[in-house]
Amino acid sequence: MTAARPRLGVAFTGGGMSVAQLVAIGRRAEEAGVDSLYLTEAWRSAWISLAALACATKRVRLGPYVLNAYGHSPFLTAMSAIDFDDLSQGRLLLGVGGGNKVINEEWQGIPHERVLTKMAEYVTLLRQVARTRAGERIEFAGKVHRMRWTPAVDPRPAPFPVYLAAIFPRMIEVAGRCADGLACGALLSAEYHREVIRPAAEKAAATANRDPRALGIVTGILTAVDADRERARRAAREAIVGLFAPLPHPYYEFALREQGFSAVADAALRWANGGSREAAVDAIPDACLDRLALAGTPAECAKRIADYAGVVDELVLTNVLPPRGADPAEAFAGLLSLTA
Repeated sequence: MTAARPRLGVAFTGGGMSVAQLVAIGRRAEEAGVDSLYLTEAWRSAWISLAALACATKRVRLGPYVLNAYGHSPFLTAMSAIDFDDLSQGRLLLGVGGGNKVINEEWQGIPHERVLTKMAEYVTLLRQVARTRAGERIEFAGKVHRMRWTPAVDPRPAPFPVYLAAIFPRMIEVAGRCADGLACGALLSAEYHREVIRPAAEKAAATANRDPRALGIVTGILTAVDADRERARRAAREAIVGLFAPLPHPYYEFALREQGFSAVADAALRWANGGSREAAVDAIPDACLDRLALAGTPAECAKRIADYAGVVDELVLTNVLPPRGADPAEAFAGLLSLTA
């Protein structure tokens, strides 16, 4: 039996778009058949734009992909999640992550400490809140987080799922032990999910006496779809290089090296430290795009989606193709054609 194609979501960074434009694209995406819409909390706050999307749509799943756990206490995240799940009528998928040292210390002035312990407790607390009725007491005493709280508002009967951002081996173990699923980022091939991430997460779940089959896996993918194949592939190459600056992120370097593309990581790091951007873009071989991105014509990209069938539950498309004119919605036309 052929494995079912994964669900398709769309992630917005919010950069270069007004909230009104983002909502218009989100509404169009739902009409096109997209299964979910996410905010990355990169250039915009997640909850405000998500609330706008919730009011403009009826069916799609919605959520932050992902919410920074250092910038949001479990208490405030819990209240926001309950309120948003109510507003969206049970459509929330709550993605959370630990960010990185630059985001937490330089942008927010918060020490980037005890990440594994913090995220295990953070996810555990949020999952408990999602199952605690109004008037019931929450008592939690961890090594990082503590909570003594009696909610005054009922969550919805079906608990909202909590997904943890993970790629490093020890964080994958945390996700398998504690979370409802994994929210994986870009630059991960179907093979890497099949051979590394899913087995590790399911092993951790089984060790914790949880059902490995109940663990969801969602993964992001850089997407550039255009009838002009070379324009699309150039946009994807530029986007990969752009992951290294102005915000350095060890996640992407690790992902490239793990999958045999150390030369690409080296070239991107040289550019991030004052080297040639063109050289970094040109250093990305076709094999890298073919495995780690959706970049090319609509037919090519639709075919590539099938690689993830039976490997991940949902593929979250992040558009990296710039519009030809002033309307950002134009750049999403090729991406939305993939839902047909």
